[in-house]
Amino acid sequence: MGRFQIELVMSRAGLQGIPGKRGARTTRHEAPKPGDLVKRQCARAHPNHLWVTDVTEHRTREGKIYCAVVLDTFSRKAEGWAIDSAPNALLVTNALAMAIETRSPKPGTVIDSDHGTVFTS
Repeated sequence: MGRFQIELVMSRAGLQGIPGKRGARTTRHEAPKPGDLVKRQCARAHPNHLWVTDVTEHRTREGKIYCAVVLDTFSRKAEGWAIDSAPNALLVTNALAMAIETRSPKPGTVIDSDHGTVFTS
């Protein structure tokens, strides 16, 4: 049943939704935040110096799925990725584990992400 059909059924039943802004909801969390090691300088001269990561949400017919990717800024290649139905710490750690297994980085590799709950959990 599509959104229009749901609204029509609700209207006929004398029901209405709670007005409000649609979109992403944010929550505040007080996890410790590391210092900014990148300072917006993403270009690197060698592989495995800086990896960046993020989670994206994708809508499918079966519902939402989330994709976490770890990207090496030197090669701009996705070194690790994971897809799951929930945006949680396991999603991120699976992508990171794939990147580590694929590249075997030496100590000192910096991994940069936002400070959302998925990354700080």
